[in-house]
Amino acid sequence: MSSKFARPLIRVLFVLVLSACQGDSEKLAEHLSRGDEYVEAGDHPAAIIEYKNVLQIDPNHIDAHFGLAKSYLFNKQVSEGFWELRETVRLDSERSDARTQLTELLLIAGDPEEALVQADELVSREVSVGYLLRARALEVLKRSDEALQAYAKSIAVAPDESGRVFAYAQALARVGDREAARAQFDALVEMDPRFQSYSALAFFLSRDRANDAETEAAFLEAANKAENVEDSVRAHANVATFYFQRGQLEDATAYLEKAIDDVEKPLELIYLLARLQLAEGNEEKANELIEQATLQDPTDPGPFLTLSGHRSRLGDVQGALDAAQMALEIDPENKTARLRVAEILVDLGYRGNDPEQIQRGREIVDQVLASQPTDPEALMVGAKIDLADQNIDAAIEGLRAALESDPDNPRSHFLLGSALSIKGERPAARTELARSLELDPAFLDARQALARVHAALGEHEYAVEEGRRFLRARPESPQTRILVAQSLVILGRLDEALESLNEIPEEHRDVQVLYALGRVHFNAGDNKEARKFLTAAINEVPTNADILRNLMRLDRREGRFEESVERVRVAVEAQPDNAKLRTLSGVVALMDKRPDDAEAEFKKAVELDASDAASYEHLARLYTRSGRLDEAVATYEEAIKMHPDDANLHHFLGVLYQFGGNIEKAIERYEAAIKYAPDLAEAKNNLAYIYAEAEENLDRALDLAQDAKAALPDSANAADTLGWVLFKRGIPSAAISYLKEAEASSGEDVVTAGAIRHHLAQAYLADGEKEQAKETLQRAIAGLEAQNQQREAAGSQASREPDWVVEARAMLTRLESGS
Repeated sequence: MSSKFARPLIRVLFVLVLSACQGDSEKLAEHLSRGDEYVEAGDHPAAIIEYKNVLQIDPNHIDAHFGLAKSYLFNKQVSEGFWELRETVRLDSERSDARTQLTELLLIAGDPEEALVQADELVSREVSVGYLLRARALEVLKRSDEALQAYAKSIAVAPDESGRVFAYAQALARVGDREAARAQFDALVEMDPRFQSYSALAFFLSRDRANDAETEAAFLEAANKAENVEDSVRAHANVATFYFQRGQLEDATAYLEKAIDDVEKPLELIYLLARLQLAEGNEEKANELIEQATLQDPTDPGPFLTLSGHRSRLGDVQGALDAAQMALEIDPENKTARLRVAEILVDLGYRGNDPEQIQRGREIVDQVLASQPTDPEALMVGAKIDLADQNIDAAIEGLRAALESDPDNPRSHFLLGSALSIKGERPAARTELARSLELDPAFLDARQALARVHAALGEHEYAVEEGRRFLRARPESPQTRILVAQSLVILGRLDEALESLNEIPEEHRDVQVLYALGRVHFNAGDNKEARKFLTAAINEVPTNADILRNLMRLDRREGRFEESVERVRVAVEAQPDNAKLRTLSGVVALMDKRPDDAEAEFKKAVELDASDAASYEHLARLYTRSGRLDEAVATYEEAIKMHPDDANLHHFLGVLYQFGGNIEKAIERYEAAIKYAPDLAEAKNNLAYIYAEAEENLDRALDLAQDAKAALPDSANAADTLGWVLFKRGIPSAAISYLKEAEASSGEDVVTAGAIRHHLAQAYLADGEKEQAKETLQRAIAGLEAQNQQREAAGSQASREPDWVVEARAMLTRLESGS
């Protein structure tokens, strides 16, 4: 091509390219402008399309990436929004608003390490919200002191932002510094005297019954400050709930009835009044209120969904399904109605063993989650299905995700508490169930579950309180009456326990009730009545190991042990592959002085059911008593393979290792026991003593010993351990009081008392009280010598002197010689 033709062609091409660029630029601006307009109108799906059009023209357009991120997040497309935020920050590191949202999302997604990195970047750029985000990340990472400093700094850089004061107050409350938290809540109310601030103060105060007068005043003031219908309804509900939780049903009812007349949209308050009536057993009044509310607007699916929930609580599952389907007929696209139908279908499917219904329910949940993967209702129903399928970890994960989006859902808290209880994480379960009842005091299933958890934790006063509140609404529940009776027995209130069980009508007294009555009469010392009920129970189920075990206790008390030997033999013959019966047969053989038979039965029990920790434990204890320590250790080790999170197994293995002198292994097992059961005081006590003896980890030893002493206030060993740790830490004056307490409560065991006196003498000497030390050592040695003289006089051989005696004698010799 000649140059005279090339030049015009190049000019033409340049014009075409320039024209195209100008066209793309105009299109980009047009798409971006429309996207912003759709966002302003709240049409985020349309905005997403427009922002994507921008990125097709310019893949690195920062405003489009950020706009797309916000629309994705508003549309609950979290993973897509997350990615777009990362792109925004990557393309423009100065974009603090995007980095802020990214940090918040990282915290929600459970990535506190990366959130902390992003928050620190914001702080370095002097973006004040960075301090608040940094504090939240540090708190999740359990770096509490640093977190509190960051919360305080976030207020210092923005002293007029009340939200930061609220966040700091909550953080202080979480670490247990109630005095400092109270100061912050008071500051919050002073700087921002609105409904939200007074509500926050009231909820904080409500955790301590001593603050009831102030709590009531704060809730009432929050109601006065409410500026819109939604806040007003919430405020009135909070006041009524407070009255109800304090047992003031008449006040709660009167307050709600007045509020219902005063509020523009009282539907939620009508429902709350119905739930309170239901919780007190006024079922007819509750039904009347709910039916009345349902008929107010037949075109609204909401009341029908509430009716469905109400019928479900009453056990009318089919009626609940009918109401949910009516809601779905009114609005076929209503997500809540679809999920409610799915939940009930799954319930009915499991009850009726109908896989088709279960599958229909699952399909509905999967459809919702496919389009909205973070939807809290769908996550909750999905978790309920996981629970029914025994996928406990998956259920817990799903429920925690649901609560991140909807933290005030009582059903999600209830289900999470139930799942945690199944896993044995009872303190965490207690927290979730209590929160469920805080949000819905009439949630009877949650109250019944909380009573069970309190009983399992040994908190029997609370178990009785919650159980009785449940029984006021459901007096016909035998299982709850049995639970209350068991806790009353442990509290020594036997008459009340019998009264609770005797209220169960004769026609409802099944085997469990008969068994419970037998046990209560046994504990009350009424052998005749105990035998009557236990015999009636065993006649119903002759191979029930628990009932047979309690009959054995009664037979031994009355000198009729041979009857238990025969009774257990017959049961084992009837069910030779029942591991629990084999274990019981081994116990009977031991009592009947047949150790070889006992060993064989325990081994058979382990063979039949390797998952039953009790058979391992009986076998290991038999080995221990017969001096076969290695076999005992091996048995416990085998049991732990089957039950790695059984704290008692770890504890007893620790005892064996400590007894055998393997201190390193003992420490390992005690630490495991405490990990799986943080309230296991015996393990804490033993571990603290080991650390004190080795003069290692004395700070941890002190914490452990103090915990053990608080849990075992009357234990000589716990007092001795705490005193010994304080002595080893160089505080003999503080040690003396605990060691004196230990000596006073040591009883007639001269070996234990002597060891305690040896410790006490060392503390006296370190504190400069030589005479007291000498007298204490003399008591220790004299007690042991008197015991040996008694043994010799009775023709028995004197026992081997404990290890502490040699050192005590040498110490006494030095003191008596004045050296």
